[in-house]
Amino acid sequence: MIRPPSPRNKLTPRVAVIGGCVAGLSAAVNLASRGVAVTIFEKNAALGGKLNRWQKGGFTFDTGPHVLTMLFAIQELFQTAGERFEDHVDLIRLPTICRYHFPDGDYFDAAADPRQTGEQIGKIFPGGKDEFFAYLSHSQDVYEKTVDTFLRQDPSEAMKRAGAFSALASLKGFLDLNPFESLDRRIQRTFTDERLRQIFRLYALYSGSHPKRCSSIFSVVAHVQWNIGTFYLKGGLYSLVEAIKELMSKLNVQVALNSEVTEITTEGKNCRAIKVMSNGTETEHLVDGLICNQDVLTAHRLLPNLSPPTDVEPSTSAFLILAGIRGSYPTLSHHNSFLTGDEWREYAEIFDNHEPPTDPTIGVSNQSFSDSSRAPDGMTNLFIMANVPAMADQRTWTPERTADYRSVILRKLERMGLPDLESRIIVEDMWTPNDFSIRYNSYRGSLYGLSSNGWKQAFLRPPQRAKGLRGLYYAGGTTHPGGGVPLCILSGKIAAEQLIADL
Repeated sequence: MIRPPSPRNKLTPRVAVIGGCVAGLSAAVNLASRGVAVTIFEKNAALGGKLNRWQKGGFTFDTGPHVLTMLFAIQELFQTAGERFEDHVDLIRLPTICRYHFPDGDYFDAAADPRQTGEQIGKIFPGGKDEFFAYLSHSQDVYEKTVDTFLRQDPSEAMKRAGAFSALASLKGFLDLNPFESLDRRIQRTFTDERLRQIFRLYALYSGSHPKRCSSIFSVVAHVQWNIGTFYLKGGLYSLVEAIKELMSKLNVQVALNSEVTEITTEGKNCRAIKVMSNGTETEHLVDGLICNQDVLTAHRLLPNLSPPTDVEPSTSAFLILAGIRGSYPTLSHHNSFLTGDEWREYAEIFDNHEPPTDPTIGVSNQSFSDSSRAPDGMTNLFIMANVPAMADQRTWTPERTADYRSVILRKLERMGLPDLESRIIVEDMWTPNDFSIRYNSYRGSLYGLSSNGWKQAFLRPPQRAKGLRGLYYAGGTTHPGGGVPLCILSGKIAAEQLIADL
């Protein structure tokens, strides 16, 4: 049954946000703070998208991002609503960015203070101290030459506005960074120790990409981690979602949960309305504009005449184990990376063979290390993640295959310093690429939409203003400027600004 839509309000523009992920929440705040009437339609029972929460048996887990960087993006969002981010959360700067565990049993702590990291590197990796600071200097240069052009605006839109001279001047600064050099090549030219090279090549996987096929621009991660800072929120990163919900309440943003947008209807080249399915009932809502926070690569399902994507390479997906365990492990820091013994075999299995790696690099986030509220007394919550390829179809991860790969991961962690891990698990949840596809409409279960392999996918991500259709704008990790909490917040802001400019 379709209810008659409410009439358009001639004075206040009405905008629907499709999806309540971080980018959609950012877009809603930016729109509402400028007097736009906003309603978020979210298909799931909670806002946040991949940045969400799972609780069981006294344990609490973040189910998505575990690292908070580039705080300025979040602070600016709250300033837009006349608030201070720090007044809503308990912000903790982590003393150690990550503990890297090597297959031989050694480990290296990347301290948050770059001077301490440099000293540590100098002791463990001969000659590495000067190399590290040279790389950090290059990373800062990359950031300063790209932040305004690529992070704070959609570059395709900026090029249209700037004119030929300004565009060429901006492009020259970008080309000075040698962006068509691969990340691996930059790292090989900087570091001599192969273990250090392996650590810094992991930056490619932060965007679901291959270090020999993605741009050296991803070196910017070093500046973001060390010079800008790596943070945690007391109570977990879902606290950010809860804080933004407070902003939206003050701005009268409407939220419809368990409400899936099934179709965007159009008149000519203009968006007219959306159809929403909730509790078995279909309703139609007229709109003056739309922010689509759904994966750009699956959004064609909402527009009957839009063709599905072809010839695109998705980013990696993930295999997750959320494990509440008895006791704790003294060898764990807050963030940990258990490295593979053969990284090039791992990359080949993921990107060439499209198979889960046999010896994966495993990330383990141990929030209990910094926050006792995440687990009962004497117990620990572990977020365990391995990078796996996006799936070919939803049959890729059968229950049998899921159980087998769980064993691969747990056996490796037990060999590398977490003895009896499986027998100490009290509560557990597992996520495969199937889950990301079903829960979040992610293209083939990918985490970041397109990979950043190749210059086109790295620098020409799907634009935020929909081509050939007025009133539709995309926001989120699958469009510009990319994945991760701060970039998604910037993406929502850019999309909102474009929409307002066009009203």
